[in-house]
This record gives sequence, structure tokens and C-alpha cells, in this order.
Amino acid sequence: MSKSATDIITKALTLIDEKLTEFEELASTEMSISDMAAEILPDVARDLIKELPYELKRYLATPATLVPEALTGGEDQSNYTKQKLAFTAPVDFWELVSLRLTVWAIPVTEYILIGSPEYARQSNPFTRGGTQHPMVALSNKAATDDLRIECFSIISGDAATVATFEYVSFDNVPDDAGNDWPDEIFDEITKALSSELNIIKGRLQEGAIQGESAVAAIEQHV
Repeated sequence: MSKSATDIITKALTLIDEKLTEFEELASTEMSISDMAAEILPDVARDLIKELPYELKRYLATPATLVPEALTGGEDQSNYTKQKLAFTAPVDFWELVSLRLTVWAIPVTEYILIGSPEYARQSNPFTRGGTQHPMVALSNKAATDDLRIECFSIISGDAATVATFEYVSFDNVPDDAGNDWPDEIFDEITKALSSELNIIKGRLQEGAIQGESAVAAIEQHV
């Protein structure tokens, strides 16, 4: 059974349940803690997605096709044995789940960062990943800033086709309009949300104490 935003918020509130009524009062009548939870839930969910292992991230996966790019500016290395491919990512791409080219022995479930030593090695067709140990990196197109998926690598003459591609959409956050999250991730999202609510709770309580101190100081000088 999947869980809606209300299910997640209700559970998260029970995890900070020590003085919930006082927390509601601190939050003021304009925005209750439940309202705050609903407001921050999408960002908490997106941050959590980035941290989930493949075993859990796959429950949020969306399959899609990839549109290949024409490599230019020195990236076209058609004369090399080990070649690079690049694809335009879906416009709502948020996180990679799995990608496998037809010639790869295994799928890739994690990407490397463009500032990493691993990425620097991919610029050399002799040190870059191969079909037995493929590599994937995310970058941005210089002209449009669209997200691109760089793949290393295929062997010269191989068909540059994608066997499987799955990702998590930026819009895949739990709500009460039909986009539920699976039970397998329920504990993770409720804990992440309750942690953020505890931070808010602490700040509100600190602000209330400071306000009381300020009032007391004023009264002493009246």
C-alpha cells in the first residue's frame, strides 16, 4: 500500500510528538506545523532521493528514451577505439536510477561528477571506462544549460543504442492528488521530514525564549 503526503506528514508529526500542542502555538495561527510540513515536504523528498541507494531509488523509477547528441568541439572521437556518447536528459530529470547501453555488460546506477578525477580520466579514450566497466556523468550544455548524460564508452562500430534508462522525475514528490510513495520508502521520508521539523521546532522555541527575555527586560525598565 502506497502512502500519500498526508500519511507521511501524520507519521512525521508523531515522531516529534513530545509537545506538539506547544509547537502548534509557537508556529502561530497563520501557519500550523502541519502546514509547514506540507510546505517543506517536496524539498525534503527531493533531497532524500539524492541520498537513496539504488535498492530504494528504483521504487521511484520512470522509464524513458534518450535523445542522442551530435558531439562537437573535440568530443567527436570517431577514429578512436573507445568512444564517448552523450544524450539529452529528460526535462524533468532529477536523479539517475539505471542506464545501460546495449553493448554494456552491466548497467550503471550511479554517475560521476564532472569535477572528479574519474571524470578527468574519461577525456582520454585509453583510460576511460569500457563496456565491462562503463561510466556515466552528468553535465550541462554550454549553449542552453540543458542537462546532458555522458556515457563512456562503446567500441568503434558498436550500435550506440540504449537498452534501459530509468530516472526519478523532479516532479515525483508525494502529494494528496494521486502521487503516492511506496511503503518501502515510508520510513526514510518520514524520518527525513521529522528531522527538518525538529530543526524548525528548535528555532521557533529559541525565538520564543528570546522574545520572552526581551519583554522581561523592557518590563524591568518601565
